[in-house]
Amino acid sequence: MARLNREQIAASALSVIDEKGLAGFTIRSVADALGVSPMAIYYHVKDKAELAGLVVSAAIREVAPAPPTGVWRDDMLEIARWSRDYVTRHPAVGELHRVYPVITPEIVKTAERWVGLWQHSGLDRKTAKRAAHVSSIAIASLVVYVSRFLQVGAPSRRPASSKSRAAFRSHDIEDLYELAFASIIDGLHANLGKQRRTSRQSRIRNT
Repeated sequence: MARLNREQIAASALSVIDEKGLAGFTIRSVADALGVSPMAIYYHVKDKAELAGLVVSAAIREVAPAPPTGVWRDDMLEIARWSRDYVTRHPAVGELHRVYPVITPEIVKTAERWVGLWQHSGLDRKTAKRAAHVSSIAIASLVVYVSRFLQVGAPSRRPASSKSRAAFRSHDIEDLYELAFASIIDGLHANLGKQRRTSRQSRIRNT
């Protein structure tokens, strides 16, 4: 127990959830993978939620986002790709994060960078936060949906489901993601920018 540390626990827990999925993610399964007792895990983490935070942090730290280029749209697309890759490498971790809505330093850092990019696009802080929130949900939902679709097929009991999945696989998934990411970012920016201009004009007319 003395030689066990949180980094080892996080790495083992990440391997467990990759192999067994969310249903197999337990303190005991991680302890078994490390060859220790569950109490040895509890010596380092107080509960399963804290263990979930370690797993999310470990997955995020595997590959850092590319450094900023200074071009807000390019940097947004790069972070969207990074988010896609993170979920693709560890599909169950995305589910884990929804069950245990942990906030880690890595998540906070990425979120602040995302809001900052929206501000850099010309939006004020309040509008940038709104854009960051909506775009994060849209991008995450898209990535999870496509990942599930490719793994198990379309959510349909009809025989055509497998054919639909095969047709979907024939497309260039990278192009699909690029189009979707760009549409989310450009659409939000145009819409929120228009709302801001309309609100400003309305205030001017009322003064």
